[in-house]
Amino acid sequence: MNMVLNIDVLSMAEFALNTREHSARLKQRGRATVLTQDGEAAAVLVPVEAYEKMAWEAHEHQMDQRLKSAVDAYAQGERGTPAREFFDSLYREDETTTESV
Repeated sequence: MNMVLNIDVLSMAEFALNTREHSARLKQRGRATVLTQDGEAAAVLVPVEAYEKMAWEAHEHQMDQRLKSAVDAYAQGERGTPAREFFDSLYREDETTTESV
């Protein structure tokens, strides 16, 4: 997400005075706006579409890292839990949960 610093920086006071206008501009431009307080960056407003894209990309990256770790572990000879043992543990967990309810 690109920002244009001489356009995409705004004081909180100015944002508060013209919230509708600035919100519409944020959506139209599709890029983040930095809000300042006392001359220092205080918050970042991000359009919903940009936020959703960032959240999706972060999730995808996390899943890629988990897959890479699993592939690396497999390459090093780790084979995980045998299926029968795994399903037996699930069955035991379900029994314990059912009994306590």
